[in-house]
Order: sequence, then C-alpha cells, then structure tokens
Amino acid sequence: MKKCPVCGAVINENNMNRCSRFPICTYVGKMETQEIHDINEYVVFDLETSGFSRKDDRIIEIGAVYVKNGVVVDRFSQLCSPGYKNGKKVFISARITEITGIRNQDLLDKPEENVAVNDFSKWLSDLHSNSIVAIAHNGIKFDIPFLKEACKRAGAKFNFSYIIDTLEVVKSIGYVDKGILPNSKQETLANYFGIEYAAHRAVNDCEALAEIYKHLLKDCKYFTTKKI
Repeated sequence: MKKCPVCGAVINENNMNRCSRFPICTYVGKMETQEIHDINEYVVFDLETSGFSRKDDRIIEIGAVYVKNGVVVDRFSQLCSPGYKNGKKVFISARITEITGIRNQDLLDKPEENVAVNDFSKWLSDLHSNSIVAIAHNGIKFDIPFLKEACKRAGAKFNFSYIIDTLEVVKSIGYVDKGILPNSKQETLANYFGIEYAAHRAVNDCEALAEIYKHLLKDCKYFTTKKI
C-alpha cells in the first residue's frame, strides 16, 4: 500500500494516484501504469540480433515507427555491425541469416552497434515525450532487456518508460485458448488480420505490428502498460 510522501495518508491508485485526503492534501503521484485505450502516442520497435544472448550477442538491426493518433508519423531503420566482444569479431550465425536474411557481408560497411544504439536514443529523445511508450512483440522478455544491455555498452540513454507487449495482449484476449489461432506468433496474427508481413526485418515487422495492434485494441477490453 503506497503512502503519500506529503502527509502519509494512503495513495488512491484507483483515482488518478491522488492522496486519499484530496483536496485537503493535493498530492498526485506519477501513474505507474496506463490503460492502453487511453494512449495516443507510442513507438513500435523491433530488434534483429546476432543471437539470443543479450550478454554475448549484439544488435544487427533496429527498426521503429512512431505512431500518433493511429498514424505513423516517423520511422527509424538502421542495420549495424555487431562489432567486437573481448577483442574478437562477433559474427551472425547461419541460423540468424536463415531467419532474417541478413548476412555477415551485409554489415561490413554499417555502423557498429554502439553508434546505432546512440542514434536510436537520439531519435527517441527528439520525439519530445517524457514518458515514451514502447510496443513490441515479446518485448518484455527479449527486446527490452536486449536494448537495455546495448544501451549500457554504448553509454546511451534508455528512453522508454512503459511497454505494451503485444504477446501479452494476445494472451489476455485468448485467441489461442479459444481455438481462434494456432499460436501467438506475429506472422500468424498478421495472416489472421490480413496484413502484409515480411518477417524478421526490423522496420517491416514494426509496420506490420502497428497494424496488428490496431486490431488488438478492438478485441481487447482492458489492458495496462508495464513500467520499465
């Protein structure tokens, strides 16, 4: 139970995070979560990586779209070299090339991960928002931890304040449990909603997920962001 830092009374989280003594005490705390139907601005982002370990592997592509009032108003897309780890060149595996179509030779002339991550951080900062909401599919377990680790390596600001993980939204709607869909994969969702999808290239994934999210909003009765 949260206490008001001004008077010590209980914070009413069901009433705008206000002190329960309001209006005698006028303290209003920062909201820890937001209902997704109330959010009009967000960034859909996706990472492609050299492997699946955020410690040992590196980002090889960052894609993002900035959506305002349901319309994509800006984009970020950057391939990047995975660079070096402990003095040794990081290579992408044949499995990653099979999944993404990205080859090691495609990245030879690209900026290294630290440069791309700093560029992405600056792009996010230029959106002039103090609490940027991220949208990513399986973002809580993969994209957000991977990006946080990359930001630490690059000395870059981690800009996101909240996340809407569309995988969790899908689970809350129950498409799979109800037998509507065989799985919760992004490609499956795209096919179900009739959305063109070029799998596993970051900015294409973002464009598709932005459209998928609009459909999810129609089927989702209530869901809140997670603070990160």
